[in-house]
Amino acid sequence: MIINNYRYNPTFSPILLEDMTVNLKGSDFPAEGKNFKCIAVDALPEYIKDWGALTAATWPAMSSTDNEDTNLELATNELGQLRMMVLDDLRVRLKNPAPMTKWRTAKYAFYLPQFPVTANEDWHKEYLFRMSEFFYFEDTGPRFDLFSAVTVTEARVLYTGWKYKLTPLPTTDKPAFSLMVNGWPSQK
Repeated sequence: MIINNYRYNPTFSPILLEDMTVNLKGSDFPAEGKNFKCIAVDALPEYIKDWGALTAATWPAMSSTDNEDTNLELATNELGQLRMMVLDDLRVRLKNPAPMTKWRTAKYAFYLPQFPVTANEDWHKEYLFRMSEFFYFEDTGPRFDLFSAVTVTEARVLYTGWKYKLTPLPTTDKPAFSLMVNGWPSQK
């Protein structure tokens, strides 16, 4: 049974616990997904990536596109569940997997702005933190487009989350639930 283990959970609990089963779907898996059992859960408390200086630009002529952070890569049969906070005056678009832009409609790609710093924006902080959640499998980590309307000397993004060690299960086993890791239904 899953209790408070779901995407965009306000308390940011692990989506899997040990001995839970899941059917992972997305670009790394066959159309029907692949079944796994979680054998370990570990916290990834905090990591700050500084993408470096960005020159002022405008969408779509962005300052920096398709950036990969190999420090986020995981080992074989590991699943990552991360959220992020943009710490400096920039916007971040997520591609998961590259080159598929997430957070988009048919006509526009949304972005994550700088995390609010004032106390009266607690609702906005919680909202952005919840919306920033993403999953990835093994070393097929996401890519990021970075944009700043002003020149910045630092472009820092904080990542925090969970990682899971999984073991494959036969396709005949019925998992507890399905999870779209990356991509989007009907796309590879």
